[in-house]
Amino acid sequence: MLFANFPLQPHLLFMVPLAWALRSAGHTVQVAGHPESAPHAAAAGLPFVPVGEPYRGWELMRRKEASGTAGRDRFVIKREYVEGEHTRELLLNLVEGQVKSADVIHGPTITDLTAFCRSWRPDLVLWDPMFPAAPIAAEAAGAAHARLLPGQDYYGWLRNRFLDVHRAEGRRSPGGTDVPEQDDDPLGHWLGTWASRYGVPFSETLSLGHFTVDLLPDWARLQGGPEPLSMRYVPHSGRAVLPRRFRERPRGPRVCLVLSTTAARQSLFPSATFEELQEILDVLADLPVEIVVAGAGPWRGSVDPPGNAVLVDFVPLHELLPTCSAVIHTGGFNAFGSALHEGVPQLPLRPWMQFDSLLRAERLADQGAGIVSAPESPAASVRRGLIRLLDEPGFQEEARRLSEETRTRPLPAEMVPVFEELALRHRAT
Repeated sequence: MLFANFPLQPHLLFMVPLAWALRSAGHTVQVAGHPESAPHAAAAGLPFVPVGEPYRGWELMRRKEASGTAGRDRFVIKREYVEGEHTRELLLNLVEGQVKSADVIHGPTITDLTAFCRSWRPDLVLWDPMFPAAPIAAEAAGAAHARLLPGQDYYGWLRNRFLDVHRAEGRRSPGGTDVPEQDDDPLGHWLGTWASRYGVPFSETLSLGHFTVDLLPDWARLQGGPEPLSMRYVPHSGRAVLPRRFRERPRGPRVCLVLSTTAARQSLFPSATFEELQEILDVLADLPVEIVVAGAGPWRGSVDPPGNAVLVDFVPLHELLPTCSAVIHTGGFNAFGSALHEGVPQLPLRPWMQFDSLLRAERLADQGAGIVSAPESPAASVRRGLIRLLDEPGFQEEARRLSEETRTRPLPAEMVPVFEELALRHRAT
């Protein structure tokens, strides 16, 4: 079994419980990806195969920041994008952005990954949808392959919506084994062109996999993508030691504030963001709560914590959150999923959200288990929201309800026979 990993630590962490479930069932498991993922895979005890060149995504993002073209909503998918009407021109623009990113970031990995797959011959490749080199390599090696989603299925929704509008306007319907034309279907053209170099005919499995695995509950999903297999999200924070002070419940309310260490280390946050964090800590200083600022390593020296706040470089969220009354975070999937699993009310920070974070946060608020901070005056909004989460019992009750619902979904270990059967069904004979 091969896991194809997008080169960010959070994109590996959510895969680890399934990887170990498969290993514990007797399967050989490898992780492949950009070289930067090697230490994260090693920390998880998983063999790693580096392919391609170092990840270039940060370089592209920093160029946008420097040019001033990114904006605060630079990577955010908004509700109106997915719930409104869509012209082909709008969808084509979104698809072209997806293809440009894939070509620059992942194009150089395809040759290496394909060579490894043809040599190692995996039966099943489980791939992050942000790593489109994986399905090409999998089919070139005759392996079954599936998308393992680290959040909402935006790319599945975009693919299906693009094809729906394409057909509704009477254009040549994408399909068959011919490589689509660039102007008709940029993603199909990119995938099909690469696949043809290895003798692989074009099909929609190159964009959507043989099947899809979704870790989100039904209410949090983005509808419109392929019907997925449901699996429980199991929190995993990586290798860590739990400090003694966090092993017991505090006498008063404890609030966890989870920061994005990845973006901070890559200098993607403007200085204003550090100032906003200081403002948030300052407006919470007089509240009778303990604030644990998790992931504070890259932020040290930029903020001055008040007396009721402690900065922690790293703490395993799945161990800390059961002792917390609320969690404030920047929208990351692991923070969202861990809080959901542990039944902790959430307050996602609107100004710092990326990709599908806002959509997930709004769906959580619709369920009554969280509040999304306002985009303007975030500090004042966070204070108001946190007081409500702590004082109004309905938020805790709904968070517990969602946790109980989440725990009814099948565990990774329970899904192993399903993956075995699907691998046999879809791999080339």
